[in-house]
Amino acid sequence: MNRLERVLGYPFYHTGVLADRILKWKNPGSFFFFFPHFHTGGAEQVHLDILRIFADQKPFIIITMNSRNKAHYQAMQDIGRVIEIYKYINNANRFIVKNFFYGFLASMINRHPKAVVLSANSTIFYELCYYLKESYIIDILHGLFGINNEHWIQATPKINKRIVVSQAVCNSVKNIYINNGFADKYVERLKIIHNAVPLCNFNITKDLNASLKIVFIARNSKEKRFHLYQQIAVKVIKELPGTIFYCIGNYDRTEPVVNLGEICDRQKLYQTIKGFHILILCSISEGFPLVIAEAMTCGLVPLVTDVGGVRETFQDGISGFLIKAENEEDIIEEFITDIKKLDTNRELLKLMSNSAREYVQEHINYERFAVEYTKVIEEGKNQ
Repeated sequence: MNRLERVLGYPFYHTGVLADRILKWKNPGSFFFFFPHFHTGGAEQVHLDILRIFADQKPFIIITMNSRNKAHYQAMQDIGRVIEIYKYINNANRFIVKNFFYGFLASMINRHPKAVVLSANSTIFYELCYYLKESYIIDILHGLFGINNEHWIQATPKINKRIVVSQAVCNSVKNIYINNGFADKYVERLKIIHNAVPLCNFNITKDLNASLKIVFIARNSKEKRFHLYQQIAVKVIKELPGTIFYCIGNYDRTEPVVNLGEICDRQKLYQTIKGFHILILCSISEGFPLVIAEAMTCGLVPLVTDVGGVRETFQDGISGFLIKAENEEDIIEEFITDIKKLDTNRELLKLMSNSAREYVQEHINYERFAVEYTKVIEEGKNQ
């Protein structure tokens, strides 16, 4: 936000400050979490996982954008106080209402000693940072695809700790810091915390002699490249009749893929896929995709394009295969080659399935995740 916008917004900002002084909402734990959505999604599931770590603090949870569905809404309400500011903002009143909330939220947070403010990919949060005084500010970057770099880059001097979900994202952020002339002290504030999933505790009984069951799990968005998966399915079914291709997500017109729809509950997802053999993702960009770990804990072997932090989620050639081609036609052929390899070598499929489960148990578990996030928060509280 430039200086002129701030000056013009001051009357509305101070109206928000006055509203806070009248209401005086109290947050005993002084935890304030800013998240864009509560709908279905990998990042949204991570946000809920973080909230559960600090549920005993009854945090304030500020939702800044409209959501496609209410998948995580009730769970968030059970954890803390949900404040849905997006409800009051539209194109006609955006400037006025945003500045009102800057005043209201900044005043509320600044009233709380040693407040911890944590957010992920929220433009309103990045602009709000300029008004915060003594708070310890934490920012999470899941990836850089599809977000406005200008906002998070400009807020960097105000961020006490920036969490990135993979080494790949960390390297990209470091390069951006260098290109924008940020001092080394800002690089030192970066911290990698890999996402985690609960382990599948169901009995995994896969029929390794049956036709392969393959699944694609992702939201319906351009970067996931579902059309490549459909083309893979068409070609494989011709060569390996009986192979079944599924998808889980908000898709339509998926033929020849069998659409299982959206599955929001994680335990239901595990029950659905526990008998499947292979997970395929064709993404053009990823941070640290949670769905890979969810599939692996159910014994699925991941075949995934080598983008972003994907290579940090499993061991290539041991618990899954990285697809390294870049041209779409070559990507399709590489996927097909690996599917055939696992179809003809069922002992290899079994070994990789077991390895996938073991890798999640050792490297992508909730205990590590909770310890690392708790440590970051405690650092902020102790400053």
